[in-house]
Amino acid sequence: MTELLHTLASTEESGGISALGLDPLALLAQAATFILLFWLVKKFALNKIVDTLEKRRKTIDAGITLGEEMQAEKEKLVLRVEEAMAKARTEADKIIAGAQAEYARMLGEAEEKATQKTTAMLADAETRIAEEIDKARAELEKEMVSLVADATEILVREKLSPSKDNELIIKSLQEARRE
Repeated sequence: MTELLHTLASTEESGGISALGLDPLALLAQAATFILLFWLVKKFALNKIVDTLEKRRKTIDAGITLGEEMQAEKEKLVLRVEEAMAKARTEADKIIAGAQAEYARMLGEAEEKATQKTTAMLADAETRIAEEIDKARAELEKEMVSLVADATEILVREKLSPSKDNELIIKSLQEARRE
């Protein structure tokens, strides 16, 4: 058989593949070796490689799915946070409004108390002023009685009794008030 292959190779050497400088036996041996190597790789290694690639694909798919789920959860969380913030803003506005109302009420009460205290102080001051005026009038009246008595004594050149003096002065003052 080898002789047959050599004869074929020698007849073809003059033309065809031999013209290219290729040995058909070597080419055949290389093809058989390639097929044998391909079969061995497929039998022992290819299935493991395919299984590893399939595991990686599943892991990547699971990661992508998880990422999409996490993105959806993130969007839901963002919506919940925005709702919570809006609710907190509303409650804060209510609290501020309540505090402002309480402030206005307290301010009104303080103003009312201050007004009452001021009114009481003014009334007390007016009472004291009236008392002081009355006291000053009484003292002035006594002094006036004394001055009139002294003036009368000088004019009359005689001293009347103190009761008669007082009576005359009071009568004079009453007449002066009527005018």
